Amino acid sequence: MRGMQRLMMGALCALAIGPFGVHAGSAANDGTKALIAAYNGSGQRLFQAFAEKPGNIVLSPYSIGTAMAMALAGARGETEIEMAKVLGLRLSLDEINAANAAALADLGAASSPSLRLFIANALMLTKKGGVISEDYVSTLREKYAAEVFRGADLATVNDWVKQKTAGKIDSLLSRLDPRTVLVLLDAVYFKARWETLFDAGATHKEPFRLLKGEAEVQMMHLRSDFTVAERAGYRAIRLPYVGERVGMIVVLPDKSGAEVDKWPAEDEFQSLLAALHAPAQSVQLSLPRFRASFKADLVAPFEQMGMHRAFDAWAADFSGMTGKPQSAVPLQIDQIVHRAVIDVGEEGTEAAAATGVTVGVAAAPMQRAITFRVDRPFLFAIVDDVTGAVLFAGRIVDPRQAS
Repeated sequence: MRGMQRLMMGALCALAIGPFGVHAGSAANDGTKALIAAYNGSGQRLFQAFAEKPGNIVLSPYSIGTAMAMALAGARGETEIEMAKVLGLRLSLDEINAANAAALADLGAASSPSLRLFIANALMLTKKGGVISEDYVSTLREKYAAEVFRGADLATVNDWVKQKTAGKIDSLLSRLDPRTVLVLLDAVYFKARWETLFDAGATHKEPFRLLKGEAEVQMMHLRSDFTVAERAGYRAIRLPYVGERVGMIVVLPDKSGAEVDKWPAEDEFQSLLAALHAPAQSVQLSLPRFRASFKADLVAPFEQMGMHRAFDAWAADFSGMTGKPQSAVPLQIDQIVHRAVIDVGEEGTEAAAATGVTVGVAAAPMQRAITFRVDRPFLFAIVDDVTGAVLFAGRIVDPRQAS
């Protein structure tokens, strides 16, 4: 049943700060809708990669997507094409940047006294950050509302993350490579009350079926009106937060442990969102309290998804960050680190996520290695370079033989 929790939390992060802003009838334009759909799609693919291992998962597709879009804004050539393909972005760079600005404004409108949705971006330039062009800095400041820091170090990065996530994430990066030129940061903080609160007095321990065995958990109970969707292989319910614009989706497979590590296909997922805006009905709901935290390096999952050039000193092209040819200032992505936490209880939900992308000067490219494979009989000699004396010489026809 841990897999069920993973699916539930993956759905929350993909939805609570993603498509409901659009689905609920906001003024999002086609570019913003395409952007959010791409972020959700790449987030689902990342979820699938993480779901191969046991344990809970919580991530923010929006945070990851925004941080990667800021990196993409400085990519050029084949690097730009490959990154955009993996991220599912079919818009031009100008359209992506404009859509991000619109998305920020649209999501900012969701906040109220009872629902806090805070999104922040930053461009941290290290002491080596002088190679970054003012054009790139201006793009991030204007289109991503990015705060710009110069001379930033590891403490600057982690202090910013801690502040922007209300202390829920106290540290994001554990290191900065000496070659790091910049760090791109996105932080999302979410805290909201349920539209209908659970009664804390009704919460008590009940059995929860795990994938193997069962455990006693604090189960919350509430009878109220909710929208429920009956789908092939699973049921889903939408739990609205105050204002009803944002909601948590809980997906419950029909059979315990069945298909909990597979995300619904994109078409099915969109169909589910539509179904969960049907008229509500009376529901007796039981939901466990849960807390989860998750940290992951996203380089390997993105490589599995087909993004390679951005991490390759030989192939990366981030000349859009410097305004100079890549050969003059060779940059590559070193790290993509994501952290997320969530706490769900009787009154509502508090969640935070942060994504950091570090970009550094590529190490001096090594000469391409030739192959020298000693896999057949060979001769050897031990020679004194000063005198030229051959101290030992011989032939090896079978390395297993000692004599």
